[in-house]
Amino acid sequence: MPAGWYPDPADPSQHRWWDGEKWSDAPGAFVPSTTTTSNRWRPSALTVIVGSVALVIAIISAITSGFGGFLIALSLFGIAGGVWTLGTRKPGFLNLAGRRAVAVAVTSTAAAALLLGVIAVPKAASHDVALQVASASTATPAPTVTPTPTHTPVTKTETVDVSEAVPFAATSYEDDTAEVGTNVVVTPGVPGTKVSTYKVTTVDGVETERTLVSEVVTVPPTDEVTAIGVAQPAPPPAAEPAPPAASPIHVNPGGFCSDSLVGVTATADNGREYTCGGNGPDANGKYHWNK
Repeated sequence: MPAGWYPDPADPSQHRWWDGEKWSDAPGAFVPSTTTTSNRWRPSALTVIVGSVALVIAIISAITSGFGGFLIALSLFGIAGGVWTLGTRKPGFLNLAGRRAVAVAVTSTAAAALLLGVIAVPKAASHDVALQVASASTATPAPTVTPTPTHTPVTKTETVDVSEAVPFAATSYEDDTAEVGTNVVVTPGVPGTKVSTYKVTTVDGVETERTLVSEVVTVPPTDEVTAIGVAQPAPPPAAEPAPPAASPIHVNPGGFCSDSLVGVTATADNGREYTCGGNGPDANGKYHWNK
């Protein structure tokens, strides 16, 4: 809407200046003459943009729904612009100058077009249906399609016996006849055997459920028994006393020596070694320390 004096949207009895983008802050007392203000409708940039979008949508509607769809699409945009101006007293995208009479006229015209479009759409649809029926009657009948048989799952339930091992328990006791740290397995453990009965459900041969019905122990397990030694080991025997140290041998060079020392070599006080009976017995059968 071009700049100029227009009826105040809030109070039509007064006029307010429109600068092309917004209204002035306060209404004015001056009513412009016809030579300075033009009330002729002019589209704004927003009108061109929204109108272009509306035209594209109307053309698409015409392709799908005929002329009735074209009228419905355009009339909806017209009704939206008129209602906006009636409610807000603002030009809106149709640039209606905020005047109630203009907004009412645009809204009424668009509503009439909408009604005409609604009446025209069923006729177009009926025409399309008639064309489809005529085409179907002259077309070659399609071959009969044999429906694929529906697969019905096969469910079976049966009872199954399963033999399973029963683990044995391990026990122990203290053995006071065995030393500490000695563990002896007195009775080896032996697993038992049980028979478990299950209710098994299959669908098309695939197991889907298994429920335990009963358990029967056919061979009881034998518990493992271990003897743990607790006796303390006997103390080690006392060490034997060392033999008394031999008394030192007194060597008297050339002197007599005991028959028990014959062949024994010892060191005399002079630091030399002498052997008892080294030269054999003397004339009286006695032995001496000889070098």
